[in-house]
Amino acid sequence: MKPNIELPATAPQKSNPGDREGHVMTKVVPENIIPPAPILNLEQAMNSFVVHPDFAVEIIADSPLVFDPVFAIYDAAGRVWVLEMTTYMQDTLASGEMEHDSQIVMLTDTDQDGTMDTRQVILPNLILPRALAFIDKGIIWADNVSLYFSELSDKNGNVSVIKTEVVDKDYAKGGNVEHKPNGLLFSLDNWYYNAKSNKRYRPYPLNASLPAGTKEIYRNQYWKMAIGPTEFRGQWGISQDDYGRHYFLHNSDPIQTTSFLPNVAIRNNKQEFPKSLLAQNIGNNDVYPVRVTPGINRGYMEGMYDKDYKLKKNTAAGGPVIYRGNQYPEQYSNISLVTEPAGNLVRANKFIEQDGIVSGQNLFSQQEILASTDERFRPVSTNNTPDGTTMIVDFYHGVLQHRTFLTTYLSDQIKSRDLERSKHIGRLYRLKHKTSAMPKVEFLDNLSAAQLLPYLSHDNGWHRDMAQQLLVMKQDKSVVNALQTIATSSANHLAQIKALWALEGLDSNSFEILKQAANTNNTKVKRSVYRLIELLPTSTAIKNWLVEESKNANQEAANVLALAAGTHRAWQATATIINQFGTSPFVLASLANNEVEFLTASKTSIPEQAGSEIEALSKVVKQTSSKLSGAVAKSAERGKNLFNGEAGCFGCHGADGEGNPAIPPLNKSEWVTGDAKKLTGILLHGYSGPIKVRGKTYDNGMVMPGLAANPHFKDQDIADIATYIRNTWDNKAKAVDKATVQSVRYHTKEQSIPYTAETIKNIKGH
Repeated sequence: MKPNIELPATAPQKSNPGDREGHVMTKVVPENIIPPAPILNLEQAMNSFVVHPDFAVEIIADSPLVFDPVFAIYDAAGRVWVLEMTTYMQDTLASGEMEHDSQIVMLTDTDQDGTMDTRQVILPNLILPRALAFIDKGIIWADNVSLYFSELSDKNGNVSVIKTEVVDKDYAKGGNVEHKPNGLLFSLDNWYYNAKSNKRYRPYPLNASLPAGTKEIYRNQYWKMAIGPTEFRGQWGISQDDYGRHYFLHNSDPIQTTSFLPNVAIRNNKQEFPKSLLAQNIGNNDVYPVRVTPGINRGYMEGMYDKDYKLKKNTAAGGPVIYRGNQYPEQYSNISLVTEPAGNLVRANKFIEQDGIVSGQNLFSQQEILASTDERFRPVSTNNTPDGTTMIVDFYHGVLQHRTFLTTYLSDQIKSRDLERSKHIGRLYRLKHKTSAMPKVEFLDNLSAAQLLPYLSHDNGWHRDMAQQLLVMKQDKSVVNALQTIATSSANHLAQIKALWALEGLDSNSFEILKQAANTNNTKVKRSVYRLIELLPTSTAIKNWLVEESKNANQEAANVLALAAGTHRAWQATATIINQFGTSPFVLASLANNEVEFLTASKTSIPEQAGSEIEALSKVVKQTSSKLSGAVAKSAERGKNLFNGEAGCFGCHGADGEGNPAIPPLNKSEWVTGDAKKLTGILLHGYSGPIKVRGKTYDNGMVMPGLAANPHFKDQDIADIATYIRNTWDNKAKAVDKATVQSVRYHTKEQSIPYTAETIKNIKGH
């Protein structure tokens, strides 16, 4: 068991973040109604839960078997692998954060009663591990900076590390702990995807050719790793549904999706793919805690609470999962679970789908599926399981907010309830349906490729995913014929889709098989076929087939079919889709800088308005950043590192400065290139409420935190960030110097809360 970590008596004492003159923040929540937050044992913790009557909570693993867990996943043998982030925010100063004191552990249920009973440390002495996935011959995992491959020996349940090598030294470079890549989801298309990232990874056989637009980043004696671009998505956690669509979130947007398989929006570099399609909200962000919640970073703001002083909206959403198990009854299929550790709860949404577009709503009215009265209950991640239920990872930690934006208010709240005190506790729970029987649990670790095939049609999504991954990892082509039969003949459309992508993973798809698989009324199967057709060499037969398919495509299929038509330059098919459904963003993406070629072939056969739109796209010229020199260039470079690093600005506003549907852009923003005092004031003290940028009003209830209260950010740092964002992307404005920041800080020292559109009008400084 991990010993309690305490600062030595001789440790230098630093001031608390925010202990600066003028930053006294109002205590909105009456102190007499705030309950204490003692450390609870397992029995007490279980009694603190308020669970929807249809569900029950059971323990999978408790400390000291596991502690400080931030992510957990079952392997093919039914063992649970856990990332333990042991040094995260042990106090408000983040003391010892970068010590090599975290680990990856494996838990085993030796008596198969559903509760883990043994612990093995696989990789000790790590710094803040944040991602983990299984791969042929071992695991890939990430610490605070890099991505690694650890080759493992697994004999009679005892796992040992043969070697560990760096795969991508820059996997999580930059950003603070809350804003770094994570996830490593093995997706339907056989690539590993991440949240908070625009990179994807995939191992290929050593002799395989890599797809266009990707490159080799690492190799060992078994396989080589490719890296490729993808859409930037999410913040903490990533999941997928049965059709390979990704689900992710931001701290205030509990779950979002693209409603389509990835790697679409990045195709045409002249196109601004609609942000609304890149992050479609699945329901609302209202939450319903069962405890008064003063311990939130902006808790001094009255708008954060309901009348009972409970958190109203998500502020720390994370760890989403699309439930795909077989233990919940049918009425609970197509739901998502999302953690909200600041509200000590797990929320559930119900999916609604129409024409392939996913939306959603709260599963229950003004009630969560699981909530706790224990302030230290910190659910941070969820996952599907071999027994058809859902695993919930409880970090069980007092301090949730990272130091970068920790306010004086929250620091005082933490100290008032002794939330810094840690015994390195952690728990893994099982959320099950109370009255439904538990399915028979089957593990896949000792099965041959042929024995894995039936699991592609299993009624538990965990089994389907694991079977596909193992088939691709084994690279055993003796099952190709059987996979082809499943892909073309199975009555189970989920099995068909899995078989099709397993064939892709074995480099064994063919036009004939895909064409046969497309002979179905199931649009989801067709969508996978169309994406797979893109990967085949162009031929006249494929072009002609795409033309015929376009004549009978519905809206849901047409968007994906357009991508295949563009890849193979089947312009007649593209024209047919335009004539029936218009120039959707998918059509424009599919042209991928071939607009002139398409217009030459099709202009007379499409509506004039569509032709004009495509012609205008063909003439788009992407602007380049302004050229800086001397001290200003050095300041902007420092600002870039802070923007993408410790300040974590890119986490909300994007590396491209374009924000998202809920977050205003910085690129071409009048707030950025206008009055330097206002920009500096916002960087120092934050902003809340409606804001109008580029003619659009953003009013999502979110609060941008300021940096004035953080002793780690000096005046020059603020000036550097301001100079960078005023002179990157399409922005070009005068640099901000240290003297300006000093002046604004002095003249605004009484500003204890974030600015609004009204209060910032009278900002002073020079």
